[in-house]
Amino acid sequence: MFTRIACASLLLLCSSAAPAASPSASLGLLVDSASAQSARDGLRVLGATPGSVADHLGLRPGDVLVDVNGVALANLGADADGRALAATTLNTTIAALPQNAPLRLRVLRDGATVALNMPSMVATEAAPVTASTDPAGTTVAGEGCGRISTFDVAPRSKHLYRAKILLLDGSTPGPTGTPAFRVTAGTHKLLVAEDIPTQEMGVGPIASLRSRRDTSKQLVVTIQPNTTALLAARLNTDKASDFANGAYWDPVIWREIPENCP
Repeated sequence: MFTRIACASLLLLCSSAAPAASPSASLGLLVDSASAQSARDGLRVLGATPGSVADHLGLRPGDVLVDVNGVALANLGADADGRALAATTLNTTIAALPQNAPLRLRVLRDGATVALNMPSMVATEAAPVTASTDPAGTTVAGEGCGRISTFDVAPRSKHLYRAKILLLDGSTPGPTGTPAFRVTAGTHKLLVAEDIPTQEMGVGPIASLRSRRDTSKQLVVTIQPNTTALLAARLNTDKASDFANGAYWDPVIWREIPENCP
């Protein structure tokens, strides 16, 4: 049903949020966007999704991406949430590329500057999905695959924080710390736990009492083919002290990113 994808936590999945007609649905690139300091010299590459544009370009863990099509990515500072603006600049630059435009990257690798070029980026069309509905109204899996990701890149301004998948379709999706899972296209049932920092809850030390309760929640998600669904824990600020009923939070899919799933 699902397989583990080896990648690191606290990273950004660099994909454009542009419409399907854009030249690229996704770079499939994992970078360190934790802070302006981490991206002072450019975006450090931590991995690339197999079969993605980044993979075909030959980007390697440890590369530092300093330029995309002439747009510099070094020393750009941080956004309101403290994350590196270079990641946003990378995404917007990719999304703005004209159809069939070339992609030119400049990276630092082992102390030397390396140019990585691709003649054009063509949007990947989603594979057709054949889905049906059982008598209970539950969508069952069709053709194709997608991913469910818990990468902690959700905007804090929307009160979104890290979430953890405890069960995926009734099974533990280990090992612990794995942030993304490949699944068949269709409906999946998740058991999700929150990892909201106590200091963010605004109710003082009482927030630590929630650790004594099982506040995990179920979430049913429908994964489209060639799509990564980003999962997060949403803090309901108007119910931040309601630990007894678990009303202080909800698991949510806060973004869906087109991404090739081979």
